[in-house]
Amino acid sequence: MSGLKTKLSATLTCLCLILPTLLTNKVEATSNTSKINSIYQNAKTQLPPDFYAIYRIVDRLSRANEYDTRPWQVVRSAKYDTQNFAKNANLISIYNGVLEQLGGDASALACMISHEMAHHKQKHQVITNIEKTEFIAQIREEAVNKVLNRKRKTSPVAVVGDFFIRRVIGGTIGTVVNGVLDNRNNRRFRKQQRRINEIVEKRTIELEENITKQSKKDELEADKIAYLATVKAGFDKQGCLRAMSVLNRTSGVEFDENHPTVKERVAAIKAVMKKHPAQTLIEEGKENLSRTQPLTYNLSTNQTSLRVNSRHGASVGDDIDRMFGS
Repeated sequence: MSGLKTKLSATLTCLCLILPTLLTNKVEATSNTSKINSIYQNAKTQLPPDFYAIYRIVDRLSRANEYDTRPWQVVRSAKYDTQNFAKNANLISIYNGVLEQLGGDASALACMISHEMAHHKQKHQVITNIEKTEFIAQIREEAVNKVLNRKRKTSPVAVVGDFFIRRVIGGTIGTVVNGVLDNRNNRRFRKQQRRINEIVEKRTIELEENITKQSKKDELEADKIAYLATVKAGFDKQGCLRAMSVLNRTSGVEFDENHPTVKERVAAIKAVMKKHPAQTLIEEGKENLSRTQPLTYNLSTNQTSLRVNSRHGASVGDDIDRMFGS
């Protein structure tokens, strides 16, 4: 009997020791959840509806995928521009027409935003028309140098003789000799020019083919990363497929020859979906989210641009307050 009493006493002692810890953890978890809800409630009050949704998406994508080491700038655009991400660091440009066509589909919007984030993360570069013109000019310059360097070197005697005939001998004889030399030089010039044009044409075609090939590769890579990132952040795994459908039917969205077709993109996304189980991605994202706090944000004065700050806050001062308290 005494042994039973001893066991009961020990059990009660353990419970007395454990319960305060469990209660403390529960209180802390409740307090943390309340704090997070408060941040999002403030955002919903302070931000325009579209920007509130965008903030929540960027916040969740960033934290679930460890993209939160940098700030993200989000702007709404009246014109669809596939080159926006290349012009400004960490810029996410969202076309108004796409927002209107989404019909409240947060997962599709998350995929589009994640696609632009992926371009930045992978350091993809878009060759603009101005840069392409500069490349072609450089190709021409190299072709000219190549052709001119290939021509047979003229001996000093011939140069001196040519100069002497042109500049010293006058009259009819000088005119006839000059005509012969001009014809010879004109024929040489035309031959060289044809060769230069051939080189420029060939290398320009190669340049355009390489630009198209790299651009398509980058787009498909961004689609793949976007799918993985959105699922990891807890969005619907079908969201990226719906995003493709939205892009396909939105007026004003036109892809050039450097982009894969929507059909090609859908096929590639489906291949990624088959290869990567969603549940594994979701669990990884949950772990990352549990270790982080909601990101802060700043809305521009004219309410056309939203900055979602990094995990360090909007400034060095914010980071100091986060580490040591204000």
